[in-house]
Amino acid sequence: MKEPSSDRTRPNDLTPDRDARWRQVVQRHFDPDGDEELTTALVFAIAEAEGVSPRDVKSPPLYEVIDATGVENALFGPGTGAETRRGVVEFHYDEYRLKIEGDGWILVFESADVDGP
Repeated sequence: MKEPSSDRTRPNDLTPDRDARWRQVVQRHFDPDGDEELTTALVFAIAEAEGVSPRDVKSPPLYEVIDATGVENALFGPGTGAETRRGVVEFHYDEYRLKIEGDGWILVFESADVDGP
């Protein structure tokens, strides 16, 4: 497994996913009060999972898979504070499953079958 992308660690760091068909390979913390947009954090998390530069994350374009701005507004937008941020959005990007949690954690999973039997 890869090291977390942040100095912060998520509670129950890198625990097995409930669905045994997937294993977590990357975690990255998104700070909704910081300067980075959710789209950027997602691209960096995907790039880390793929072992490539964020500039190489092109296909499919992220905007064709998820409305990251809409998710950012829903989970972290006006009227949501750290104490009220709840919810999870999950989606598939290429061979990965991504989970965006209301506490700011972005988790990237790959199929447990990736390495074969």
